[in-house]
Amino acid sequence: MGKRKGNAEKESFRQTKEWKQFSKKLRGERPYCELCGCKSKTLQVHHMDEENYKDLNPEKFMVLCHACHTYISRYERIKPENRYKYNPVWIAFCSRCFV
Repeated sequence: MGKRKGNAEKESFRQTKEWKQFSKKLRGERPYCELCGCKSKTLQVHHMDEENYKDLNPEKFMVLCHACHTYISRYERIKPENRYKYNPVWIAFCSRCFV
């Protein structure tokens, strides 16, 4: 599958000091995967509203381990109609998958 439109611009933004500080702060405030609860040393920040990727509202982000981040990314590609629709039932289901 090819890269999505705008990825170069998004990657460029992710190299900015603003993003790096925001990401580090968020991972410090949430030092565990918000789906499975693991405390990984390599937590990743997932933007639930990627179209507005410069909007750094913490409520639009999840801190995830690599496995959960990969799972969510694949889920979004497979079911685009569900993109950015995170609800407690779905999150609870995913959490049980990675225990």
